[in-house]
Amino acid sequence: MKLLEKLPWRRRNLPQLAGMLTTLGLIELSRSAFFWVHLPFSARELGLSLSLIGLAWVVHSLAEAFSRGLGGYLVQRLGFGLVAALAGLVGLLTVIGTILYPNTWLFLSTALVWGIAISALQPGYLTYSSRVAVVGREGRAMAYAHFLLMPWVGLGWVLGTFFTRNLPEGSIHMLELALGLATLLGLANLRVREPIPKQGIDLRRLLPILAVVPVAFAQTFLQTLFNLVILKFTFTELLLTEWQLYLAIGLAASVAFVGAGFFGRLPDRKGPLLPMVGSLVLLALVFTLIAQKPSYAQFLGLCLLGGVAFATFVPSWNALLVRLLPSDHRATIWGSLMVVEGLGAATGPAVGGFLWDWLGPSGPFWGGAAICLALVVFYLFLWWSQARRP
Repeated sequence: MKLLEKLPWRRRNLPQLAGMLTTLGLIELSRSAFFWVHLPFSARELGLSLSLIGLAWVVHSLAEAFSRGLGGYLVQRLGFGLVAALAGLVGLLTVIGTILYPNTWLFLSTALVWGIAISALQPGYLTYSSRVAVVGREGRAMAYAHFLLMPWVGLGWVLGTFFTRNLPEGSIHMLELALGLATLLGLANLRVREPIPKQGIDLRRLLPILAVVPVAFAQTFLQTLFNLVILKFTFTELLLTEWQLYLAIGLAASVAFVGAGFFGRLPDRKGPLLPMVGSLVLLALVFTLIAQKPSYAQFLGLCLLGGVAFATFVPSWNALLVRLLPSDHRATIWGSLMVVEGLGAATGPAVGGFLWDWLGPSGPFWGGAAICLALVVFYLFLWWSQARRP
């Protein structure tokens, strides 16, 4: 009971929130297992090239990213349960159709439609999570809403790999079961709805939100900047083994997850801007020191500091959004803002590869430090502008 009291959400809303998390998690598990594991392993049997599978993933991801504004609007009008059931059903048809009739245009078309169907789920889940947060714990609630979703993607990769390598037929059944459960859970959550706004959006209320659009792009861009280069850097430049890298990543992730409950108190109690600036300064320092190619012990220490910075930044960023987004149109606006975040996530890896070719192996980390400092300047200007207001 004491543990429940420490959670950042109101206790009476926990069953609904858990149902939404499980529904969205099952869909994330399914598509990571389907696109990243099952299809590459089964490409020859299905007559699909890896280039086509990669293109389908790009089409699926961009369809989801660009549809999130519309998805946020629909989830506010139709409710999370209905759009979740539709997303699970479309995913189930995509998997079955691709396996039974592996046609190029059918594959690309269903991947596109599935991306559009999924687009409403994250805005709906995050909006509900912010709405049922305990007053004064909004930043921590949003941070943990993000963190609790991440393991489902990894679980899809792990389960997909296990079944594909050991029980190939079981891989399909696992996908069908997960998507079928997601559809049923969506139907079970039909009562979970956002209040329908009585008035249209006042454009004057959107002006403060426009100020953080560049930062929405930059913070997801920063998270994916190292996707293409981190393995090569740690193996060829730092000379780490796989297990050394896993330990470092596990340390950073554990510190970020556990630390969010502690460091997330700062933005909830003191305001989000200054904790965000501090976390970005710390991240800039971490990236700068990693660029110096540290020893493994030093690298572990930097991963620990990076986890602390991330545990502060995520609650601060989400606390800022909760304060800025009007509650009656939050799902719609949040979905639109996620389009910008999706563009940042899509372009980050390409820029990381360019910086590697242009500046050498340390280039992406110098670039990451520069982006953090640019965000610091932006936030300090925002804080200064607010301080000048009477």
